Amino acid sequence: MHEGASMELRTLRYFLAVAREENMTEAANVLHVTQPTLSRQIADLECELGVELFERTNRSCVLTSDGMRLRQRAEEIVLLVEQTELELADRELGITGVIRIGAGETKSMRLVLDAFAGLHRNYPGVTIELYTGNADAVEERLERGLLDFALLLEPVNVEKYEWIRMPEADRVGAVVAASGPWGGRDVLTPADVANMPLLVSSRTSNRALDLETWSSGVLGVDELNIVGHFDLIGNASHLVRSGVACAVSIGSLLQIDEGSDLRFVPFEPPLTIASYLVWKKYRLRSRACEEFLNRLNRMRQGGSPFAALI
Repeated sequence: MHEGASMELRTLRYFLAVAREENMTEAANVLHVTQPTLSRQIADLECELGVELFERTNRSCVLTSDGMRLRQRAEEIVLLVEQTELELADRELGITGVIRIGAGETKSMRLVLDAFAGLHRNYPGVTIELYTGNADAVEERLERGLLDFALLLEPVNVEKYEWIRMPEADRVGAVVAASGPWGGRDVLTPADVANMPLLVSSRTSNRALDLETWSSGVLGVDELNIVGHFDLIGNASHLVRSGVACAVSIGSLLQIDEGSDLRFVPFEPPLTIASYLVWKKYRLRSRACEEFLNRLNRMRQGGSPFAALI
């Protein structure tokens, strides 16, 4: 960026509109400005930054690599400004706004969503945005300010965050083909797991020590037959059906009905993983987020999800 340059928020919104529409005229129509005005704003922005943001043809404007980088940052900036405006407006408008929650796969999400449902019934102006991804992706979005809360399976570095430990732990086991050699088992022992071809999540692969401890040293890293890795169990289940491998997972994630070609078989002795709802320290929270936390805490301590409605 040139010395002394300063982008206006309006200019960033103009830039994002062109990036979305990939056409200067269409973007101008969306923004309710003239096409020459918009073209001049984009040209001034490129001059200010000293880079070309779009590759232009007669019919389209496609982002360059520099334009793609600016788009990511511009979307973050505009989102954070809009969120701040909503938080400040809370004082006059009551409890409104968006609660943004990121999560992996865990049954604790049901409690989180029940807390939101109760809040929304009392305050219809409160809405939710859900982001689903693996732990690394969720934490990254939390750190960048794109999420208010993240629901994470342990291990979690709770020193970095404010946090709530969720009341239900998830039991670990394997998703197996019902017709396969382990489909008839009630439980899986360390000896069973040692002989299984395994799919493990990106986090499970870093938790091999847990399996070693669980198995009293039987299952070291070298003893595990890991044939692949996955982020979401729904995708891994297709390989399980084919008989290629069994997926190490937690229970209650897949909707496995009676007669299904898949089964979840828990490990024995039991191995469980706790989950935590975390949020950034020292960050001002909206009234909607504060009320959400209050409701979740009441439910976590044994209250009805809809007690606050009475």
